[in-house]
Amino acid sequence: MNIISGTARNLQLADLPGMEVRPTAGRARKALFDSLGDLTGCGILDLCAGSGALALESASRGAAWAAMVEKNPAHIDCIRENCRRVAAAGCTAQLLVMEFDMLHFHRYSSRLPGQPQFIFADPPYANSAELFHRLISDETFINFCHNSRIIWELPDTPGAMGEFINIPAVTGMQFRRFGKTIFLTGTIK
Repeated sequence: MNIISGTARNLQLADLPGMEVRPTAGRARKALFDSLGDLTGCGILDLCAGSGALALESASRGAAWAAMVEKNPAHIDCIRENCRRVAAAGCTAQLLVMEFDMLHFHRYSSRLPGQPQFIFADPPYANSAELFHRLISDETFINFCHNSRIIWELPDTPGAMGEFINIPAVTGMQFRRFGKTIFLTGTIK
């Protein structure tokens, strides 16, 4: 797995062995980021960050800061190593690694440099819909992230999209398919 574009282009990232982390496929990441446009100066929040690849791709493409939230200590070590590699490649974004459960937003929101423009989430597929609904019902999260764009990777199981429709807290909701990967995108009200 590598950084696709920007300051750290082609940089190889550390990854966790086995199937514990399911990084977003390279082609899907490229198509997603190409669709987002210029990230210069943006704030990025990456929930269930895994290896940190989505946030670090954003940082390489000019984001001002990228916060990676992960609750698994082994993943945190991998994220820290990847932050070190991206910084050594010349990336100047502020990189924050936060060891929290994404559902405890109130515990870490005050440590963010500001409101994120983009929120990425790629949680374990088995819990994805439940985590989405719980997070999007959290008043602290909704208030802090008002007008932020959320990009949530959906499970690749039949009927999964049905669990993510008609969400009043998200406007302009779309499902975008890049190869086999499906993302929910929208703006938090």
